Amino acid sequence: MEDVKKSYKKIRQTIGALGIGLPLLIYVHTGIVWDCWSLQDSISHYYFTSGNVFFEGILWILGLVLIYYPAYKNEKKRDVWLTTFSGFFAWGVALIPTNSNSADSCAMFHLTDSPLRNAIHLSCAGLMLGIFSYMSIFLFTRSNPANYNAQNPGTWKKVRNFIYVFCGLLTFLSIVTILVLQQFEKKDQFPFGHKYTFWFEVTAIVPFGISWLIKGGFLFTDEGDPSTMAQLKSLVTKGKLIKTN
Repeated sequence: MEDVKKSYKKIRQTIGALGIGLPLLIYVHTGIVWDCWSLQDSISHYYFTSGNVFFEGILWILGLVLIYYPAYKNEKKRDVWLTTFSGFFAWGVALIPTNSNSADSCAMFHLTDSPLRNAIHLSCAGLMLGIFSYMSIFLFTRSNPANYNAQNPGTWKKVRNFIYVFCGLLTFLSIVTILVLQQFEKKDQFPFGHKYTFWFEVTAIVPFGISWLIKGGFLFTDEGDPSTMAQLKSLVTKGKLIKTN
């Protein structure tokens, strides 16, 4: 049972690390390999750059992990399907690129613009992030009755729940903001530049990654369940891992 619990933690932390690392890796790789440090209009526009190797790689790995994400025996089928669908949507983002019309382009190649292809891409991205938001707010905050008192779930559980809700709301608000600004962008005297989509995508996907890291026991774990950070600190300072109960 302890091995199963550790496996869950590793999977969750892998998902979190992939989400957090995506924006940085595609930007740095494009800058170093292609010598183009111009920020693209969105994360999706890095599909056309040398950062494609990380854009595609991370989305495919993320999709694979989410599709085959193991479920608890008492977990609702709806929750399992949400995880699975989010994985397929991640693959959709990777397989069906956006239109390659980024300002200050670092593109190595281009595709003919397609309104249909672009709409499918944006739909997959929006649905994927929307599911991530829902999971963080409504699934991660649940308490196992066997582990927590319903009236007093414990300090660290409350801290984790606050982080889950905050991250989920930030992801959701980022998606909504992109949709709203895209409508205003069509009008004259748009006050923002072309890069707002990239930054709001960052504020959507990075909180998703943080939420999964916390869910995987990276920080703020319960008493008797050492966090990954505590394990690493012990390994560095004492040369040994903390034993779990």
